[in-house]
Amino acid sequence: MTQKENEIGFAARLLHGAKDLVWQDDPAVRKPAPAAPEVKPQAAVNVRLVASAAPIANPMATELLSVVMNRPTAYSALAEAIAALSEIAMDEGTRYRSAFAVLKKTQQRTVEQIAQAIDVHLSVLESEKQRFAAQSKHAEDDEISARINDIAALHIAIDQTDEQIVALRADTDARIKLLQDEIATKQARAAELSHEMEQKRRAIAQTTQDFEAATEAVGTKLKDEKSRIQQYLG
Repeated sequence: MTQKENEIGFAARLLHGAKDLVWQDDPAVRKPAPAAPEVKPQAAVNVRLVASAAPIANPMATELLSVVMNRPTAYSALAEAIAALSEIAMDEGTRYRSAFAVLKKTQQRTVEQIAQAIDVHLSVLESEKQRFAAQSKHAEDDEISARINDIAALHIAIDQTDEQIVALRADTDARIKLLQDEIATKQARAAELSHEMEQKRRAIAQTTQDFEAATEAVGTKLKDEKSRIQQYLG
């Protein structure tokens, strides 16, 4: 999966648990980002980074972290170096210092640059939050607002049918019975749509709650990483 597909499709994949939702890639029109140089080791960093320091138990947060870390920075380079030392027996502080020593020698990175790079990833996380909010609103418009409009239209039709009953009551009982049956059918459909609407609302609300928990977990991890870097490398 390309970086662009990973970024655009994450919110849609995330909310796909809300049954039968149909998503566009992104409701907002965005200018395509300029092509970045291919960085082949980055995919390995995304996978291994989850295991560095304190792992995140939330599966949604794990995938979100992979998206957030998909941009090469001084911090992702440090994370790759830390991951490369994961199988060597050493305490956490020694692993961080050893990884930084390699990075400092090969890339001339500073502790300040690495700490600032975490802010870059936090800004990517904020962008994902905004993209998720847009996708969620789009889903609500498609799956709930349309049903609200249908229900309103059905109620208008019911009122119109009631008026016809009053006007036609003098005609025949059979005609009245026919119209009453029509009302019952529309009321049943309106109730069915109301039930579907509530199910969709609950599904979106639950997924939104899960996403907020995931963003909180990723944000906490990145802030903890920043504290560790400042503690061990500052």
